[in-house]
Amino acid sequence: MIYLDANIFIYAYFKPKKGKSISNKIKWCKEEAKKIVQKINEEDSDYCISLIQLSEVVNLLKNIMSWETLQEFVMGLISNKSVEIIEVKKMLYINAVNKMVEYGMDSNDISAYLLMKENNIKEIYTFDQQYENLPDIICLPQMPKELK
Repeated sequence: MIYLDANIFIYAYFKPKKGKSISNKIKWCKEEAKKIVQKINEEDSDYCISLIQLSEVVNLLKNIMSWETLQEFVMGLISNKSVEIIEVKKMLYINAVNKMVEYGMDSNDISAYLLMKENNIKEIYTFDQQYENLPDIICLPQMPKELK
């Protein structure tokens, strides 16, 4: 099973403002994110995302999508047989909040890590480099060193 971070969907769907150039790193992330979303929609693999990350996606995409498009996107993700939606228990989130200073990450990202550990998930699709510092986690896709 591969955990899905919110930024995969943000990079896949967010479009830069017209006339604004984007860095090679962002171009690479956007291209990779689109490939990942295509895999999620076409393959019969196992993926998961928590309600927290799903909420982050909705909060950001609501600014660029119509309500109909956003509803279609969310319902498509929720009904995708390859994607398990994981609920977050209050104590896990409290634990994540307590580890913010220790990990130097926000509680939403820490909760993803704790959920991964709890569910024995070793891989995450993400562009957040902070996950690379966590033990026992493999970040996918591997970003070229020249873009980091």
